[in-house]
Amino acid sequence: MTTTPYYRDEQVTLLLGDALEQLATLPDASVDAVVTDPPYEIGIAGQDWDRSGIAYSVPLWAQVLRVLKPGGHLLSFGAPRTYHRMVCAVEDAGFRVVDQLDWIYTHGKPKGVDLSRAIDRRRDDRQQVLQVTAWLKAARDAAGWTNRQIDTLFGFRGNMAGLWTTQGKAAIVPNGEQWARLREALGFDDAEILPVVAELNARKGTVGESWDRREVISRKAGKPEAAGQRGAYSGDRIKSVPHSEEAQRWEGWNTALKPAHDPILLARKSTGYDSLVGGLLRHGVGGLNITGCPAAGGGYTPNVLLGHDCDGPCEPGCPVREVGAAVRSFPVFRLESRTPASERVEVDGVRHDTPKPLELMRWLVRLVCPPGGTVLDWCAGSGTTLLAAADEGMASIGIERHEPYAAITRHRLTGRPLSLFDGAA
Repeated sequence: MTTTPYYRDEQVTLLLGDALEQLATLPDASVDAVVTDPPYEIGIAGQDWDRSGIAYSVPLWAQVLRVLKPGGHLLSFGAPRTYHRMVCAVEDAGFRVVDQLDWIYTHGKPKGVDLSRAIDRRRDDRQQVLQVTAWLKAARDAAGWTNRQIDTLFGFRGNMAGLWTTQGKAAIVPNGEQWARLREALGFDDAEILPVVAELNARKGTVGESWDRREVISRKAGKPEAAGQRGAYSGDRIKSVPHSEEAQRWEGWNTALKPAHDPILLARKSTGYDSLVGGLLRHGVGGLNITGCPAAGGGYTPNVLLGHDCDGPCEPGCPVREVGAAVRSFPVFRLESRTPASERVEVDGVRHDTPKPLELMRWLVRLVCPPGGTVLDWCAGSGTTLLAAADEGMASIGIERHEPYAAITRHRLTGRPLSLFDGAA
């Protein structure tokens, strides 16, 4: 492990490496606040870094607690369906859970399954599969073989033969090569069943007949359609009418809602023997900057952060247009369909998939870190928290284990020429 900073200037220190190891190099009670956006542990965009389990690590959060000053606050993003596991880990590490903020946005992409489409795509070959597995079980018994002997024949360590001979839910059919080897070893005559086996193997991985019989009513421009790949297109590109009776019955039904909010944990480190006020006076942390982070109408800061649409550039706290006076009770940010293109930075062909808007992160660091304090982000990503802290006149310490992301942060901090991702790809 190296403790040499990957990047350092008057305000920012960026460390490259494993978060738990790098946190161990930081002194006790050395940061005023922690603002971080750790992995949501849901495999975003198929990325391995988003399913490592690190956000649920009690030892990691214990290190975060150690380096935070008594009374200091933690703000940590999470996904709605995995947030609770992160909160439990934070609490088990010794933090006191104070509140939950919610960032409301519009750029979430539905990740559920259109049940009508799924029904028409479904191929139900179960009856024929069970016909084959029943036939093979009888052939096995006639030859005096056992499933264990069949597994040994193929070098299987599990119970594959059990799947080939069961009438249960997991029943499957051997492929053509495996079937030929079984025929030779068991010495059975398969003239009657072989056409069924061949037909099932030919259909593996294909969609049901109802899918190609759906009437297409509209098609948006997209990538050229490859032969036989109609199923690869989303409903946003092709709209079609359900074909089967069951698909028609479940038209309009899905398995998930469109995501439109991220919960943000607000937790605090104990002040020890001090009262909250005593800790504030001793360590300079423990309060929330309500005046610096007002609602749109100037009111007391709530725990919901809204976006809204407007004609021109907006700043946090600007008046709300069209959505009504009641919304002035909330902190308001410009409503973006996604993080602005100017902040989706690409360096050496790499960009981060999930950057948060800079103005949002500025608001959050301003809420929990006193002026001139130090903010820690143990999962720095493309560096938005560090830039936000610098813009607010604060020092920051970031840790990032993935060097391509650390390189993006370094480029953003140094102001070197950047390749900005414009969302066109």
